[in-house]
Amino acid sequence: VRFEKGANSAVVEGSITVYETVYYDLGAKKGQYMIVGMATNNRANYFTILAPGENQIAMFNGSIAGNQYEGSLPKSGDYKVRVYMMRSAARRSEVANFRLEMIITGG
Repeated sequence: VRFEKGANSAVVEGSITVYETVYYDLGAKKGQYMIVGMATNNRANYFTILAPGENQIAMFNGSIAGNQYEGSLPKSGDYKVRVYMMRSAARRSEVANFRLEMIITGG
């Protein structure tokens, strides 16, 4: 995700279906503050955030904590925001439309 010149935020809109997953990379520095929020029309649609260098364990899991993250970043590098649907909804071939807002401030 690239912020427009002078901006500290970006909004993306999209949709996923079945077992589809979408990744957004956000470059940030240690100590910066990140806010990520997602609005969706499907209650089984969530996002996770993976820290730089991590491919398995999420530093934030929306299916547990809800679709809003705020916090100071522990490392510099590319953070991966992964948008997905729970298996129960995917098995029913549901579609999820989403709007994801990402903000990075400080540093």
